Amino acid sequence: MSDSEDKKGIGLQSVLLLGIVTSILVMPLFMILYKYIPELKLPIGEKGFRLDHILLFLALFFAVYYIVKKIRVLMIGIMILGLVVLTITNFAGFYTLENLYHDYAQFLYDLSENSLEQKFLFENSKFRKEKELREAIDYTDPDLRNFASSAAVKYFDDEKHLSQNLKWVQFFSVFKEVYGRWKYVYDPISEDYYSKSSQTLKQLQYDEFFKGDCDDYSIMMASCIKSIGGEVKLVRTEIERDGKTIGHMYPEVKFGDSKDLETVVYLIKSVYFPEESEGKSIYYYQDSKGYIWLNFDYNDPYPGGRYQSDVRVSSVVV
Repeated sequence: MSDSEDKKGIGLQSVLLLGIVTSILVMPLFMILYKYIPELKLPIGEKGFRLDHILLFLALFFAVYYIVKKIRVLMIGIMILGLVVLTITNFAGFYTLENLYHDYAQFLYDLSENSLEQKFLFENSKFRKEKELREAIDYTDPDLRNFASSAAVKYFDDEKHLSQNLKWVQFFSVFKEVYGRWKYVYDPISEDYYSKSSQTLKQLQYDEFFKGDCDDYSIMMASCIKSIGGEVKLVRTEIERDGKTIGHMYPEVKFGDSKDLETVVYLIKSVYFPEESEGKSIYYYQDSKGYIWLNFDYNDPYPGGRYQSDVRVSSVVV
């Protein structure tokens, strides 16, 4: 083999090594920055093709590659230092290898196959008995507040560090507690009875279960979520059942914008409700401002369950 071929082989190996080092350095930067870059989609497929991810990665890759090539000895030292820091933070429990794994898995998670934005028919009617409904959501009641606080930390304590937003974990925990204790009971005939959440709470002294219809469930869920700092929207809809049209009310909880959706879906499907949501989709509503509202109805045992109807007769943020 000639000297030129030897040099060519060494040069190729050097380029490959620099490429690997650059990729290792770029990925943490990419994971930090990609959520802050405006979405840029090509109209390809049902969800569109995320061009902004590719452009950001390429920009970071070539910038870092240039720096690595210029100061390769220093960058190798930085890599070694980074591995040492990661080892220390892992054993200290500050940022573990488990955190690193979930951060990468979260980004690589196939969102398109696991979430469905619900398309609705809007009637935009005035929300019936809104005043009575707001009065029933007595989320500042001391006993209700104590229950909500306890429910917020009852589940997922060992996995709370895997979410970038502690509130999301607490919303999930509240859902699990209220859903798990709920028993459906009809209202009196010809009456639309709203049970205050503080009154519903008192039912636990009899048999450890809440009882009531969809209105009472929505009121209780809204009170608990609001009591721990969340935003809730109550929605009235219509359901066709046995040839009849019946009314239904359900809660939705705000989870940030479309940049947060990928993380929220990953957390539900892979961290907090993997068994309950296995083989199922996550349903949500995106409002005109781009905010994501997750369905907290009781028809599925996980947040983001299916909607019972695609009709939104009226809605109100409580």
